[in-house]
Amino acid sequence: MSAARSPVTAGAPPPPAYRPELHGLRGLAIALVVLYHVFMDRVSGGVDVFLFISAFFLTGSFVRRMEAGKPMAPVAYWARTFKRLLAPAAVIVLATLAAVRLFLPPSTWMPAIHDAIASMLQVENWLLIHRGTDYEAAATTATSPLQHFWSLSIQGQVFLLWPLLFALCAVIARRSRIAPRRVVLIVFTVIALASFVWSVVSTATQQQTAYFDTTARIWEFAAGSLLALLAAAAPAGTARSAPSRRLRVGLGWAGLAVLIATGALIDGRSMFPGWIAAIPLLGATLVFLSGVSGSRLGADRLLRSRPFSFLGDISYGLYLIHWPILAITLVAAERATAGPLLGPAIIALSVVLA
Repeated sequence: MSAARSPVTAGAPPPPAYRPELHGLRGLAIALVVLYHVFMDRVSGGVDVFLFISAFFLTGSFVRRMEAGKPMAPVAYWARTFKRLLAPAAVIVLATLAAVRLFLPPSTWMPAIHDAIASMLQVENWLLIHRGTDYEAAATTATSPLQHFWSLSIQGQVFLLWPLLFALCAVIARRSRIAPRRVVLIVFTVIALASFVWSVVSTATQQQTAYFDTTARIWEFAAGSLLALLAAAAPAGTARSAPSRRLRVGLGWAGLAVLIATGALIDGRSMFPGWIAAIPLLGATLVFLSGVSGSRLGADRLLRSRPFSFLGDISYGLYLIHWPILAITLVAAERATAGPLLGPAIIALSVVLA
């Protein structure tokens, strides 16, 4: 997942200011993932929001390069991105293998090695599909402590694909003399619609596979890219009028409510990633549109606070470390759930290590 403190790119020159409330939103998204994994065994929608925001960050920089006539330089982008992401992932993979060897039975050792290889190659989601993994299943010795790399693998695949798509868009724009932003808008709209339709169909017919399927998830990234393109229509500046300020405050809190309620009120494990994944993305979009409310009562003020900024800083590490600790602990202790005592201990240890 994206490293913390990336400048948010709204896609309209000049480059927009850093958006600390989106950094805090990213931290909240991963915090929800951890809380729901540990205590509720539900899908929170936090991963979907994280993927959505990752594409948002990525798109604006490439569009600005296109509009400035600069080369897309995908190889340089891949080198920077995977150098940043793979190092901490490798640490977690090696530590997880060591923990599996120490605490779990020999029958889990080779599957864990296979998971480790697939995770580092960004194909863990396809390995899980090949195994027929059921995301809803309770933790057993068959549960991979590296299973959470499914989303990181999909993100890695998108990080490989997106620069190539932008390079293609740049060629089309140059030869057709169509504005680069318009070309990108058309291309990613087609991708979003096609993937969304497939996601709905696949979820209805083969949800166990669809959950890990890149093609059923890629619309979430395309939606983030489209939001980055359309960001100029919703500037992030402080509202000048009282009604506008009230509207921004309302949008921000509505967005947070939608995101939090996704997992709290809807047990959607068997429904993701179909149409229901649009709900947490709607919440994130409302937070984005609220921008800087200019009010001390705004949700953006909460998301810009030190605790949420801290969560944003450690979000990638927290996602990496929490699942191996949870999965290995539950299997080794022969427990189905963490409970009110073990759960907070797992979260505290995850935060420290993150």
